[in-house]
Amino acid sequence: TYKICADGGANRLYDLMKTDEERAKYLPDFIRGDFDSLRDNVKDYYVSKGVQVQKLEEQYSTDFMKCVELVRERDPIHSTLAQQQGNHDTTTTISHEQQLNRNLNLGIVALGGSGGRFDQCMSSIHHLYIISRERHATLVSDESIIVVLEAGTHEITCNIEIEGPTCGIIPVGSSVAHLTTTGLRWDIENWETSFGTQISTSNALTGPNVTIHTDAPVVWTTEVRSSM
Repeated sequence: TYKICADGGANRLYDLMKTDEERAKYLPDFIRGDFDSLRDNVKDYYVSKGVQVQKLEEQYSTDFMKCVELVRERDPIHSTLAQQQGNHDTTTTISHEQQLNRNLNLGIVALGGSGGRFDQCMSSIHHLYIISRERHATLVSDESIIVVLEAGTHEITCNIEIEGPTCGIIPVGSSVAHLTTTGLRWDIENWETSFGTQISTSNALTGPNVTIHTDAPVVWTTEVRSSM
């Protein structure tokens, strides 16, 4: 298990804790990004605690994806291939192998990736689609839990102590999807959904177990109750 702060995410973590004693209990393993938002006092504090702080100035990827790349480097398949190939560049091979070993790769839970500006939220969902091809990935905010469901049948167990009842299935990234569900207040069968026609929002869980069949990738989201 690795805990990684994406640039200014370290500010959020630092400010969440009110004393240095509390902060010392929740140290990240890494802080990574281009550091356009990381405050100097926050950086200095975590460096003093032995946290690895890695500045990457290239602007062809977001800070979030810079952190995802750090996770990729720690996948079991990456370590094995690096050893087999003498630590040479294994990017192409790893990309193929990661997709074949989705259940073996490290999963990602990204906190705070779906709040704030709309364009940043859409960027996070865009990257969630990319990441979900190679590993389990979830976006979590104060209001929502978001995952991508690839084409197929999905058996989902919700934690109803903190999730729901509100939920939705959104055809982001697909021109058209056909959905069949069980376990929702308003179940649907072979229901066509697309932007500009109809989408499933403000549905509700009837219990912890939900089944969703889709013929195209869609976003599944549940409400996080504020009492959490």
